[in-house]
Amino acid sequence: MGELFLHLDSQTKWIHEVLSQRPRGLFTDIDGTISRIAPTPEAAALLDGVAPLLRQAEATFDIVAAVTGRAARDAAALVGDDHILYIGNHGFELYQPELGKRVLAPAALPLVAALESVLDEIGPPLQERWPGLRVEPKGVTASIHLRATSDPATALEDVYRSVLEHVARASTGLRVTRGRMMVEIRPDLAVDKGTAVSEVIREHGLRSALYLGDDRTDLDAFRALRQLAEEGTCQGLSVAVQNDEAVEVAADADLVLPSIEDVPDFLRLLLT
Repeated sequence: MGELFLHLDSQTKWIHEVLSQRPRGLFTDIDGTISRIAPTPEAAALLDGVAPLLRQAEATFDIVAAVTGRAARDAAALVGDDHILYIGNHGFELYQPELGKRVLAPAALPLVAALESVLDEIGPPLQERWPGLRVEPKGVTASIHLRATSDPATALEDVYRSVLEHVARASTGLRVTRGRMMVEIRPDLAVDKGTAVSEVIREHGLRSALYLGDDRTDLDAFRALRQLAEEGTCQGLSVAVQNDEAVEVAADADLVLPSIEDVPDFLRLLLT
């Protein structure tokens, strides 16, 4: 497990040392990190104080980015800041509202029809089996939300297995992963939060970066930061928001926040 963040002076010094090199970047997941997990995606809201902290970060960091499984425009609507970068759909989409620029991974586009077909085939029987299950198409990816079912943990295992078997049988070119009480379906390509963060770091020549996340898909970004540090490209710090639904994230982080309630204070520390 990564080092537990206890607001020690030695930890503060270490964080600032890692981020001392410019240009530098701040990358954060949204749901479960700067926004509490909500019953539905539409019900989510930023933690109190986070919005002004992100605006303040724009003056301290050379790149500020929200990295999420949400469609990028949905993420921008939730965060409400047109001046930062949005990496959506687990890395398949980049969106800069200020520039009106949105880019989708070209290799994913031919697989959209296959994704839609899978959702049409599996959605109705799964919803019948698990009332409260919600299918969320997001363009090049999709999420199946299970938090509102009668037994989310059991539903997660059952739905994950069912979708995995269906996708494998149909040879769709898609892959299936698990998140916090959700199943994700996306193109089976070498694209994820880690590849997207690496691309941004290399494109902007960042020399240091911090990534803040809470779920399994954030592990790709943690690993990408480690690789960039090992090759001498960019110093990195991976910070996990501890939770009971994705315990392996804390195990792979450099630093661990005890709960989501600690995130605003941690952001304030970064900006001092």
